[in-house]
Amino acid sequence: MTGQPQEAVVLVHGLWMRGWTWHFYRRWLTQQGYKVYLFSYKTTQQAFDLTLLQLAAFVNSRPERIMHLVVHSMGGILAMRALPKINKPGKLVMLGSPINGSKVAKKLQRIGWHKGLLNHATDPLTQGTGDVDKLRESLMIAGTSAYGFGRLIEARMGVSDGTVGLAETQADWLDEHVQIHCNHMGLLWNKQAMNLTLDFLRKS
Repeated sequence: MTGQPQEAVVLVHGLWMRGWTWHFYRRWLTQQGYKVYLFSYKTTQQAFDLTLLQLAAFVNSRPERIMHLVVHSMGGILAMRALPKINKPGKLVMLGSPINGSKVAKKLQRIGWHKGLLNHATDPLTQGTGDVDKLRESLMIAGTSAYGFGRLIEARMGVSDGTVGLAETQADWLDEHVQIHCNHMGLLWNKQAMNLTLDFLRKS
């Protein structure tokens, strides 16, 4: 890419996180010539419907013509629900997003811990994306290294990245679904995931 970039990437973090979690991805994508923006939000302390409106407004207000979304975990549910309100084209890359709902979140809800730990994130994490209108090309990168906090809460996830079950990341409407040997948080700095992301964004 030369001159003023016409493509940009918005990075959207997951539950309990902030923009700093994207440090490696941001540096990598910047080195590849993309303008990179961080969208940070209050994952549990703000109404989810308000957050998705803020995400859509943030993406729509950027100067670049093409706006890609690269999202982690709950950020994938947020992005999918915000897409109908986003008026710029681009691609969507999700890292370990429980688009079918999270067994860990459902377990927290059953035992009554969701009010303190999830709060406003309870509905999106237990329900997932809901009905989907396919609005852009999408890639899911799912981890299969089951070392993570989620297994301490819900051991019956099957193949997982330690927090999100593989089955929770699968859907017919995805254009591509790739599995890599990585745990949930490791997806944020895994070199294979970064290369898969870049290849997908560049593919015509």
